[in-house]
Amino acid sequence: MAALHISLFGGFEARLGSGEVLPLKGRKTQALVGYLALTPGKRHTRDELVALLWSDRGERQARSSLRQSLSELRKALGDGDDSPLIAGRDAVSLDADAVDVDVAEFEHLIDDGTPTALERAVELYRGDLLDGIGVHDPAFEDWLRDERGRLQERACEALSRLLDHQAVGDTERAIATARRLLALDPLRETTHRALMRLYAGKGERTLALKQYQACHDVLAAELGLSPETETEELAAEIRTGAARTEEAVDPVSDRRASRAEPLPLPDKPSIAVLPFVNISGDPEQEYFSDGVTEDIITELSRFRSLFVIAHNSSFTYKGRAAKVQDIGRELGVQYVVEGSVRKAGDRVRITAQFVEAESGNHLWAERYDRDLEDVFAVQDEVVQAIVSILPEKLGRAALAHASRKSTDNLTAYDYLLRGEWYTRTDYGDPKALEMFEKAVEIDPQCARAYARLAVLHLYNVFRWGVPSEESARKGLEYAELALGIDEDDASVQAIASLAYHLLGQHDRAKIHSENAIALNPNDVYVISRHAHLLAYLGDPAGGIEWMRKEQRLDPHEPESHAESWVEIYYMARQYEQAIAAFERWRNPPFHLYAELAACHAQAGRMDDARAAVAEYERQRPKDYDFGKFAAAHMTMCKYQEDRDHWLEGYRKAGFSV
Repeated sequence: MAALHISLFGGFEARLGSGEVLPLKGRKTQALVGYLALTPGKRHTRDELVALLWSDRGERQARSSLRQSLSELRKALGDGDDSPLIAGRDAVSLDADAVDVDVAEFEHLIDDGTPTALERAVELYRGDLLDGIGVHDPAFEDWLRDERGRLQERACEALSRLLDHQAVGDTERAIATARRLLALDPLRETTHRALMRLYAGKGERTLALKQYQACHDVLAAELGLSPETETEELAAEIRTGAARTEEAVDPVSDRRASRAEPLPLPDKPSIAVLPFVNISGDPEQEYFSDGVTEDIITELSRFRSLFVIAHNSSFTYKGRAAKVQDIGRELGVQYVVEGSVRKAGDRVRITAQFVEAESGNHLWAERYDRDLEDVFAVQDEVVQAIVSILPEKLGRAALAHASRKSTDNLTAYDYLLRGEWYTRTDYGDPKALEMFEKAVEIDPQCARAYARLAVLHLYNVFRWGVPSEESARKGLEYAELALGIDEDDASVQAIASLAYHLLGQHDRAKIHSENAIALNPNDVYVISRHAHLLAYLGDPAGGIEWMRKEQRLDPHEPESHAESWVEIYYMARQYEQAIAAFERWRNPPFHLYAELAACHAQAGRMDDARAAVAEYERQRPKDYDFGKFAAAHMTMCKYQEDRDHWLEGYRKAGFSV
């Protein structure tokens, strides 16, 4: 049983496992708990929390305020070993195993997607996140506004999907759901039409026409627009008694396709991007929604790990209300991206949803609200945001699908995905090596698997302390095999660059990194590799700039990218930032503790440096040779001054090099 139950929708309430209300009086203490509760298990630095809640105070006063809030929370929770609060010297978190949070359950239920789960999800959404919290700090208000918007969009998603289920055979509940959906988003014209059909289906034409008038009035007042042609035609049909009501929510204009023989699925994640719907009410804005769609298709097509349906085929669905299950069968794809574009005045809102075609389950949804100062800049920004995150979502979905298969039926691509999954959490995991070896055994032309094998063998110098000559030979062999098979794959070029970098062949590494960027400038792995290389080529400022670009494209970047942040910040002499980056990594490889020790030593924090050295010694494998690790690390530096800088840090921390 959880030690702490936290409710954040419609206000703030925290109860102990016994049911007793947690007596927290301070508004900022409640806000602190709410912020931590949205990401249980994640360590938040004290600097981050101070900047979020006490940005209007001096540093000393702000840190004192944070300590007071933590003290209030400790007192309320008790100081026992089972306290869910984990407050260290530099970071604070809530134990994920000791708390349950209504927001987390809400999102899990929406992802589940069954009618029962969706009903429970909308019950949990009792109001805005932390409604009435009354904390006036600009940073917190910005964060809260964004989170409220995101969760409201998810609530609309849940209500919309629930409405789809209820509209067939459960009219009264469907009407209640549609009304609640419009209370959250009164500009959702498709829901107004659904409600008009539902009322008309009950014979209540007066209510149906009142709903039309409500739609007309809100669009005019908020956007200065008239209802869409479809809405006007539906209202006219209702006035004459001719409205069709059997398809209240999802009318399908052509059902013949549902009987067609489905196309076989490709052997890699396959996706169709449907034309984004222009809901601006202005037909002249079609160019914008079509342009967004075309750019997403073009950019996703650059990821050679994906099978992307061409523009001409996707656009055959423009204006059709087809079910995603039918689209998946007709086009032979596993996933569908759909979305909408609404422009009003000087603002634009673009929504995108990622759907599993077979089940119709929504795997991911996002909303982008932007000022419309430069329409093309906005379009480019949103396209970049979508194409940077979708390949990762596709990879995870494909991995989840692969994990449901028996091992005997796994394809080479499934083995590749599994291996890449293991490397995200631990580059030294022996299971990753096994997966990549199986991939090339089944498919000797799997270039990306050879590239991954190259890096694993080279990285073993750091992870296990194996002889560098042996690892270099194997790594170089695999890297050149990968390039020989497919030099037009951006990820192969990036991984080959890393292999040459680890071998100290800096110029070749730079060539392949630049090739990777040219092939796919939206791939966050390609960008992070390039940033890492730049720092070791003597340009840490350039490395930081590229890492910030990567972070903007993928705000939820993999934890393993912390290694690049640590090393780049160290080489830029920004030791405190390097330490903060390390602390974001929940399970770092043990050799990174040596680098952490160097950061602390260079920052003059010798007690922390000695603690990091002790942790390194505790975790390192038997017979691991620090000298071999240091020699391999120095090989990565192009210039002697950078080698001297690393060696100085290691020596200050107490290592013998």
